[in-house]
Amino acid sequence: MSHWLSYLFPQKLAEFSTKHNQYIRVNDEFGQRKLLVNGSVQSGIYIRSLWKGAFKAFGISKNRQCNNILVLGVGGGTVIELLHSQFPKARITGVDIDPAIIDITKKYFLTGNIAYLEFITADAKKYVQQSKLKYDCIIIDIFIGNAIPEFVKTTSFITLCKQRLSSNGAICINYLQDREYKEKSDELNKALCSMFRAVQDFHIANNRFFFASIV
Repeated sequence: MSHWLSYLFPQKLAEFSTKHNQYIRVNDEFGQRKLLVNGSVQSGIYIRSLWKGAFKAFGISKNRQCNNILVLGVGGGTVIELLHSQFPKARITGVDIDPAIIDITKKYFLTGNIAYLEFITADAKKYVQQSKLKYDCIIIDIFIGNAIPEFVKTTSFITLCKQRLSSNGAICINYLQDREYKEKSDELNKALCSMFRAVQDFHIANNRFFFASIV
């Protein structure tokens, strides 16, 4: 009965509070599950449409070689699902500072079998600083509710991520372009252009996606 009610009214499936996120809620809406963190949508149809638009704009497809992918910021696993559909044999590592987000993603969202998927609870900055692995693609999708931590646009963090890339690797960043992020997104674009050979950006709704590649 609750599944049918979700087509009329959002049904709360779970609710949490952690030291990293004050309010986490999982809803069933119109037969689809949605993750809200501090009032901001982190997964679902809307988030999927944003990422699909970015992947199409950047030409991220099966034609690109991606054997090892790092996702910084799990957020319900929407981008992980899309990456797996594009690169079913790729090893995907999802890193999130909040273990509750990882648990929720595994329990409520990534219910199918995704081979070669590993989750790590860690701070994104520390992980890329300490890791010795190389990745063909690094997805940066780090949000705290509807805010993006300041470190995401810094040259020091981008440098760390670049050092973790393979010889033909690339990073893809989900950023914002509204409110104070209009100027900040321009700063990020400038930093990327100074560090990578090729940089693309894609505007959609309130988001601004970047794709920066070494070659």
